[in-house]
Amino acid sequence: MLPLPYMEPFIILAVVIGLIVFLVINRRNRMLKLWQDVSRHELLFHKQLFETAHAYVERSDLFEQIENHDTLLKVSGFEEDNLRTLTLEERQAVFKSLQMLYVSMDEETIQSAPELKKKFEDLQNLRLKYNSKVLYYNHFILAFPMRILSKRIGFEEKEYFG
Repeated sequence: MLPLPYMEPFIILAVVIGLIVFLVINRRNRMLKLWQDVSRHELLFHKQLFETAHAYVERSDLFEQIENHDTLLKVSGFEEDNLRTLTLEERQAVFKSLQMLYVSMDEETIQSAPELKKKFEDLQNLRLKYNSKVLYYNHFILAFPMRILSKRIGFEEKEYFG
């Protein structure tokens, strides 16, 4: 057995390796939690997007005065079952169409259908929460040294919802 002075470097090395392993596992778990949080907010946002689109289509009679019926057609073509298969651009087109319909509502329309205003405002709030979660997640996985670990594990940047 080696005397204590000769074992000291090995003990220090073991402690350093243990700390590194602990930090890597801790950071990996943090990345997983952030990814799950972003994914959960993404699902909530898309569910609200579908519900809002559906509500606007159900009340399409309120938007007959709009000259551009393509806006309502984009919204009406949105189905919940193909929600996850739509590209980001297609989902953003639906959102922008809803935004155009929301902006086009006058006081009379708002008074006759206050649920439409509330649904769109809820959608806006969920979009902002989702984007803030994505911002934090992206910063976390792209900062050094997490960038190295995140690439090895397969974490990629998430896209913001316009």
